[in-house]
Amino acid sequence: MRLIRLSESVIRRTCRCFSSDQTAVSSTISVTQKQNEVFDREKERQLSLVKAIEKVHVKHLGPEDECSLMMNKYLSTPYHVAMHLGEPYCKHSGIAVVNGSLWHMLQPLQEDSELSFVRFKDDKPFEVNKAFWRSCSHLMGAVLQKAFKEEVLVEPVRTPFIPLSAGCFAYDVNIPFKWEPTREELVILSREAYVIMKSKANFERLEVRPDVAMEIFEDNVYKKHFVEQLQGKGLNRVTLFRLGDFIDISRGPMMTNTDFFSPHRFVFTCVHSIDDYLRPKNKLLRFQGVALPADFDTHHTTWDPILQRAKKPVHYDLVPFQTKDDGDAQTDRQIEES
Repeated sequence: MRLIRLSESVIRRTCRCFSSDQTAVSSTISVTQKQNEVFDREKERQLSLVKAIEKVHVKHLGPEDECSLMMNKYLSTPYHVAMHLGEPYCKHSGIAVVNGSLWHMLQPLQEDSELSFVRFKDDKPFEVNKAFWRSCSHLMGAVLQKAFKEEVLVEPVRTPFIPLSAGCFAYDVNIPFKWEPTREELVILSREAYVIMKSKANFERLEVRPDVAMEIFEDNVYKKHFVEQLQGKGLNRVTLFRLGDFIDISRGPMMTNTDFFSPHRFVFTCVHSIDDYLRPKNKLLRFQGVALPADFDTHHTTWDPILQRAKKPVHYDLVPFQTKDDGDAQTDRQIEES
């Protein structure tokens, strides 16, 4: 087995792999296609349950532009409210707060609500920063899912909980070969992230039953184990997010779309191996990165120390459900709400 670096003229400008055991793995493309078919089918089923349009009263809480709106129950989202208020609300509102709960901007409103928006330049941006970091990890997973030759089954594992103080985000994957990427290959992965960002793709949110989640992830042992753990904690709904054709379990919220990322400030910084919590003889790869929201820019003299800090391998959250805030899955807050 050997790695092959493709030329810049190839559309998918990432490293690829030849595998001598083609029957041992499923095609990443076929698995991804099947996952998206189930996701779309469930999304359409849920929309079909809305038989008639009902109205909900939504009060937007300042500090500016306080107003009351009548919106469509189960159809209208905070983003639709932002559209009524003006483009700056759509462009700069990373997440919303609905009746005191953090809310994804594309998540339908379910009842009469008091709503406010959270922006990066607010006095207290902690929650929107967490949502941004979470979205970065999801974007990283989307890049890694399509980074290798189609015959190689890339198993997305999870977004580990990395404290904001660590200065990086991460995503764990399992690939069927040992790989120590070069600096050039990390640059190519960063460029692939840029391609996705320029598409302005939405982060789609969908809550599903555990059996639907198991069907979506039937080819991924890590995701199935995760869903089983959620069921063991009494959760009867699993929250999924989709970016392009990449689907993952996440508590959310995330950014509205990839337009919230600064295109040239999303960087894969390092890769290192960690123990596989399901397969003791195996090693997972933890990819790390750093990014900036589009609302901010920085001089290269400031950006370089940020990059150097993010290159330090972090070993937080090596086993799911062992930390209080379990990375990017369901948390104690959701368990209480369920």
